[in-house]
Amino acid sequence: MKDRLLFAGKTLKRVLLLTIVLGLNACTDNNDKPAEIDVQTISEEMAAVRDYVPLYAVIAHRGSTYWAPEETESAWRWAREMGADYLESDLQCSKDGIIIANHDDNLKRTTNIEEVFGSAIPATRIAFYESLGFSHEDALEQYQRDEASFRPYYMQSYYYAELLMLDAGKWFAEAFAASRNGSMVDGKLHYSTGQYVSALRDQIAYASGRMLHRKDDGERILPYSIKPEYQGKTLHEIWQSMVVKGACKDIYMDFLDYDFTDAYVADTEDTGHRPGIYLEFKEPEVNPENMEQRVYDILDSEGWNIITRPATEKAFYVNGKVNVGRTNGKVILQTFSNEALRRSNAIFQGRVPMCYLLWLNNPPLPEDFALTTPEGFAQAIKYAQDHGAHIMGPSIAGEPNNYDELNASWQARLTRRSGMLNHPYSFDTQVQMSKYVDTAEGSIAADGCFTNRSDLSLQYMIDHGLRGRSDIPDPFHQGCTYDNSQASRIVPDAVKTLERLGYSHQ
Repeated sequence: MKDRLLFAGKTLKRVLLLTIVLGLNACTDNNDKPAEIDVQTISEEMAAVRDYVPLYAVIAHRGSTYWAPEETESAWRWAREMGADYLESDLQCSKDGIIIANHDDNLKRTTNIEEVFGSAIPATRIAFYESLGFSHEDALEQYQRDEASFRPYYMQSYYYAELLMLDAGKWFAEAFAASRNGSMVDGKLHYSTGQYVSALRDQIAYASGRMLHRKDDGERILPYSIKPEYQGKTLHEIWQSMVVKGACKDIYMDFLDYDFTDAYVADTEDTGHRPGIYLEFKEPEVNPENMEQRVYDILDSEGWNIITRPATEKAFYVNGKVNVGRTNGKVILQTFSNEALRRSNAIFQGRVPMCYLLWLNNPPLPEDFALTTPEGFAQAIKYAQDHGAHIMGPSIAGEPNNYDELNASWQARLTRRSGMLNHPYSFDTQVQMSKYVDTAEGSIAADGCFTNRSDLSLQYMIDHGLRGRSDIPDPFHQGCTYDNSQASRIVPDAVKTLERLGYSHQ
């Protein structure tokens, strides 16, 4: 390893030069010819929100896609116990309006939905309606309306209770398989066991040191009932009121109330890490028109909305434990979508850290920026800032994903000059960490990383002097240092951590 004081000095010098030099090594054919380009810099107000986020953050992408089935209890408990700074997820919405933390809007890849329900509306749907007290005729009529908007395997076509009938673990490995699928027995719906399709509230619970409350057979405890305002109404009357609301579209039937009061218990294996959460808004067309407001309200009800309840703690690490989840950096929002960025900004108003994710669409969409040119990349930076973003999230090249390169040296330097944080995605190898995160002279800047392997990324940060130090040069505050010396300098064994949490590694 290079002498830390030497490369720290070089890094600071590099940062100072970048703030005064307009000439950049950049061009569309990536041959590093000089190009001058103006870059909009972040405002002081926005920079203050940017600073809610710890430098060199390790962002557990979907919890893990490598060690456990993504975006499930097992993946996020593992990431928390490894010491990741953030538990990352993607947000969807069920037919009854529950915010789901799941990457795919189509559930075929990560659940056994094809086995349980097939390509038709769940055969249990009418019995499900009847179990809530609706008449057979009323239930049949609503079933027929459901058919009109039904999309096989898509989140928006299933009630959350139906999603909890699925096994979200077996696809990954037999070790995570449920002991049984859900079913309708004696007129009552029973959930599966094992790993579930997660709700946003579940993700918050795992970040808070809790786990699912389960019965002796492993089925989770989460009762549901008709919301008070809809009690005594027929399904036809409820559906009519949904259409009038407009914001829910007529495909949603948001009339059920899931009681999360007793849904979680203290995690017996919790060692005290309190990570934040990193939430992605997907393309608006696949979710309700009030999706962002729904998320705002859930964060509010869970005490995670810093707009209504600012944090009192500022230290990102305390006594070797992650403490991000107790600071104003506890929530970061993110999106690839220009429309979702605008909608999110209308609700959160730039007061919660936001990341503008970058991706090359093929063919390009009408609103896309020419991200492989300095001018286009600078336009994307301006757009991001103008719509409440404090972070750029470019894709990186290399195995195993082989994404398009949007974090080349010139692109990273433009981001740095803008004063925005740089959170590239997604890291799977030491080669990628070395290429994009090393702060030695001439390297490509990254201020945090989305990683499928928190174990690998944490160890790299420690080994290269980016974690567990009090004298790291701060690239955003000239002449200042960044202190994360209270972070742990020990990365737990990944397999042993899985086993300690009750999962086996195959």
